[in-house]
Amino acid sequence: MSREPAAFFKFAGKRFALLADLFYSEKGFSDGELFALLKNHREEDDTSVDHLFKRLQELLIIDAVPGETARWELSHPVRSLLRFLLREQRLTSVEVLHGYLRALETSRSDLLSCIKEGNRNGVFNAVSELSETVERLRQDSSDNCSAVLRECMNSKAQKDYLSPLARFEKVNRLWNRYLMPMKDLISVGKSVDTQLDGLESTFAAGIVRFDRHPGMVDILRGAVARILRMRRDTSRDFNNSITEILPLYESLKADSELARGASIALQRIDRAGIRSLNLEERLSVCHWRPNGLMCQKDVRALLYRLSGYIPGATVSAAPPENLEQAVYRSSLEVVEALRESLPVEDLMEWLDEYCEAGSASEVLRLYGSIYLEPPGSVFRGVEQKSYMIKGVTMKSYPLGLVAE
Repeated sequence: MSREPAAFFKFAGKRFALLADLFYSEKGFSDGELFALLKNHREEDDTSVDHLFKRLQELLIIDAVPGETARWELSHPVRSLLRFLLREQRLTSVEVLHGYLRALETSRSDLLSCIKEGNRNGVFNAVSELSETVERLRQDSSDNCSAVLRECMNSKAQKDYLSPLARFEKVNRLWNRYLMPMKDLISVGKSVDTQLDGLESTFAAGIVRFDRHPGMVDILRGAVARILRMRRDTSRDFNNSITEILPLYESLKADSELARGASIALQRIDRAGIRSLNLEERLSVCHWRPNGLMCQKDVRALLYRLSGYIPGATVSAAPPENLEQAVYRSSLEVVEALRESLPVEDLMEWLDEYCEAGSASEVLRLYGSIYLEPPGSVFRGVEQKSYMIKGVTMKSYPLGLVAE
């Protein structure tokens, strides 16, 4: 991208249609094709097509295709920016995401060493690296979710005009290659979850070590908040992707199995004739005998007995006096009450008091809803805590909220 950001964005704002055409060309442009495209996008105040071509080179918007002569393509930084703006995200493999996690582990070791030595500059640098890696992981997870949703919409609209079997193979690749391995990033008790817990413990140790330096404490708490947001967003991205792709996956799987079976049957008919399918035995209708049917005489006798029936007194069933009505609280109602009570030091204890007549499952449902979309800034306790919620023992790190 140009080293003059103002000049680049001024040109991009005026020529966005041209940049979009360059973006959607995967094979690049020859000199003739590029000049024809520039001629179509030329405006009255442009001096010449040559000037436009020169500006594209000066602003580093286009780059020469390697190994070819007089052929151009959109430069990688500009393509990445347009991919984000046009919501054309690409899928990131789980191997890349695990590479981020390995980088987090390396930075965590450096951070722990700096905390033990009391090296504030080293802690600041390590936290900066960790925050950058966490944001990349979160953004790639969001891009994966957007790419999966886009592929699902394209498959439902059948824009690619593929056969049911080809569409299923495409969706099956998304399922096995990108979604199922993502479970390790959000599943409790997995190695990734343990690693992130260790990272949060390291930040907590740093907060204790530099408790007399408010600036360092704020930096470390900000890093903890980034990890909490990354965990929440990756969980939401995975659930949204599964919700969208699972019905499509099951539908295409059934269609592909039907199409595959019909194709095999037609091949067998072509080679050995229709008798090779042995349809007489496979599709034969077995003998059947009706059971439980009444003859006409029995029906008449029953109706004759019913004709003289006189109903007795009405019997009413009153509900027990000690029957408790089930309580259901809307998450929106609870969020509004929570927002009025901020700041809250411990969300679990607050919900236990708020849902006095509720159950443990009701408290957990509301806790999960608030965790995914908190009404304020979230901070996490250092040590794990045990709770007794409606007769059920639970263990969790205290989660607090303050107004933004």
